[in-house]
Amino acid sequence: MILANYLVAVVVFALGLYVLLTRRNLIKIVMGLSLIESSTYLLLLSMAYRHGSTAPVMLNPQSGQTEQSLAHGNIADPVLQNICLTAIVIGVAVTAVLLVTVVRIAQHHRTLDADQVRSLRG
Repeated sequence: MILANYLVAVVVFALGLYVLLTRRNLIKIVMGLSLIESSTYLLLLSMAYRHGSTAPVMLNPQSGQTEQSLAHGNIADPVLQNICLTAIVIGVAVTAVLLVTVVRIAQHHRTLDADQVRSLRG
């Protein structure tokens, strides 16, 4: 199961990199960057998973277990989950800024083609 997550993360990363390197439309380039970000999130969450683990939230311990035994037992890694949540928030903000930049470029240059925008330097 976990191996499938790693393979999907690699495939999504490769797809995002392919879009990033082959497309000239600025919106498609931003979409490729978003795919690369998504593959990173999947990889982080897959690394945090442990087979047979419990959630790191200990509101009500399972029957027969105390909070102390759960804290030393097999729990999912909360650090990677927190890093992933933080990365998602930052990724949304960066994507919004990139899309605003693309809109401003389209308004100013009347094109979304990266090659034409590059040739209009003055």
